[in-house]
Parts: sequence; C-alpha cells; structure tokens
Amino acid sequence: MIKHQGEGDTAGVEVHARSVQLERLKINTRGHGMMLRDANDAVIRNNDIASFAETAAHPEEKGNGIDLYNAQNNNIMNNKIAYMRDAIYMENGRNETVQGNRVSYSRYGIHLMYIDDSQVADNTGEFNFTGAMVMVVSNTSISGNAFRMQKGNVNSQGILLYDVRQSRIERNVLEGNRVGIYMENAAENRLTDNDLIRNFVGIQMFRSDRNEMKHNAFVANVIEASEKESGSNRLTGNYWDSFQGLDLTNDGISELPFSVRPFYQNVIAGNSAYQLFFQSPGMNFLSEMFSGGVQAAKDDAPLMKLDIQEAAARGRTGDNVAVAAVGFVLLAAAISIIVLGGIRT
Repeated sequence: MIKHQGEGDTAGVEVHARSVQLERLKINTRGHGMMLRDANDAVIRNNDIASFAETAAHPEEKGNGIDLYNAQNNNIMNNKIAYMRDAIYMENGRNETVQGNRVSYSRYGIHLMYIDDSQVADNTGEFNFTGAMVMVVSNTSISGNAFRMQKGNVNSQGILLYDVRQSRIERNVLEGNRVGIYMENAAENRLTDNDLIRNFVGIQMFRSDRNEMKHNAFVANVIEASEKESGSNRLTGNYWDSFQGLDLTNDGISELPFSVRPFYQNVIAGNSAYQLFFQSPGMNFLSEMFSGGVQAAKDDAPLMKLDIQEAAARGRTGDNVAVAAVGFVLLAAAISIIVLGGIRT
C-alpha cells in the first residue's frame, strides 16, 4: 500500500517512460494517485486509489486519481477510484482505452480533453458532479457505461459533450442525474440505444447541430429533452414515455411526431414551484399554444412502447426498465379501481 502525503502537483506514482504496467496497487494520497507524462503504451489496471480526505465537498483541493498528459495508446482498466478531483484525467492523447473502471465521489468521474480515436466503455460512475466530462474530442466511442446519481451540483450531468465531433455515444445508462446528457457545440455525433431514466432533464442541447439520436429510451424524466440555438439534429425511433402518439398502422410507431418544446423548462426556470404542474392538461395546453411558430426538433417516428425484453437482452437497463414498466401498470390498475369504485352506487 502506498500512502502519499505530498500535496499539490505530486503523485504516489509518477511515470515518464514507455510500456509501463501499473497493477494491483492501493494508493491513498493527498495529491494525485498516479501521474504519467509522455508515457505511451502503459497498462493501468486493477488499482484502488482514493484521497485521504473522503469528501466530495471540495474536490478542487485534491489531485486526480489517474492523471495522463501527452500520452498515447494507454489502457486504463478495472480500477476503483473515489474521492478525488477527477478520478481519471486525460489530456492530449489518442488511441486510449478507458474500460471497466468504477469512479465515484469526485468532481468528474472521467475527464477527457483533446483526445481522439479512443474508447470509453463499460465504466460505472456514481455520486460525482459529472460522470464523464468529454471536451474537444473526435472519433471516440462512449459505450456501455452507467452513470447514476450525478446530481450534487447545479451543473451536474451524467455525460457532458463539449465540442465533440463524429463520435458514438451508445448503450449507456444515465439514471437519476440532474441532466442525463448535456451537449454544447457538439456536431455530427451518433447517439443510439441509450437509456435515460429518472433524470431531471433527459438530454439538453445547446448550439449543437447535425447529431443523430436513434432508439434511445426516455423514461420518467421530468423534462425529456430541451434544445436552444440548435438545428438540424435528427431524432427518430426513440421512446418517450410521456408522449401519447397515434399508431394507425399497428407497427409500433406513431404517425404523430414528438416535438421538443422548451416552454416547461423556461417556466420552471423562473419559478420552480411550477414543477407541480408537470404534464398537467393546463401546462400541456400552454406549451402547445406558446410553441406555435417555433421550429423545434422533432422525432418523426417515435416508438409507441418500450421493448423491455430487447433492452434487457442488450444489457442496457434490464431490471430498471422492468420495474418502471410494472410500476406504470400498477398505477394504471389503481386508477381504474378508484374510478370504477367511484362510479358504483
């Protein structure tokens, strides 16, 4: 076990070499856990890294768990990192693999800057300010990750995509976050088969264009989606649980489109008490009325129902969606009993 008492820009393990393997180390630190500079082809796996100060209240006063700069072709796999500034921080690299890590109670679980041609897969992040902060990145895959309960900060989100281009965001679970996915200045990305569950906002787009969003599931979010100063984003074949469509051909796809309307979000931004009127007939009516003439993003083929078996087979939400579906069925049954009971004399 390594107990690193140094603070500031120091680390329990510091590397300036190629082809290094760092495995099965347990590090408690007041600075960084591991720091790699100009170190290519490293393997970092099965390590346990945490700060001495086990609190996420002031993460900026801590170091990063694994800190890479100007390093390429590295594999960071199956590490457990908690209570750091950023659990994994990578800047100025390419061909990186970040897979199977558990990151928690930090500012950013995974923080990428100026990283290209890389993959972030099968990681789990909980109780961070942001699960994955992805900035100025291109041609990168973010897939199979689960980011839950990122909501301890007003700017918390499961995944943040800033100036991300031509990347794939697939099969991720974003659950219980303030914002599931936040996109800004992001273009030409493909978002498919993601599950956005019980977030305050499912997906939020700002100045983001020409992105494709297909086969995502939006379940029990307060606001499914919002956009501002964005255009030419293509939404198709997503499931929106609050949407009541019309399937005339019985093919499971609504002939009516789902429109992203910012009215509700703008109202509660001025007075949070209006959250009580979420999905009320009056709020829906006002949203329709004040959205007239505004060009909003539309899902031109929204799904009428969520295929739970397909979601479970893909290893996406599994029990979470099943529990939600059962809950909806029980709620409907309870309402029916109440209504029928009220009719009887």
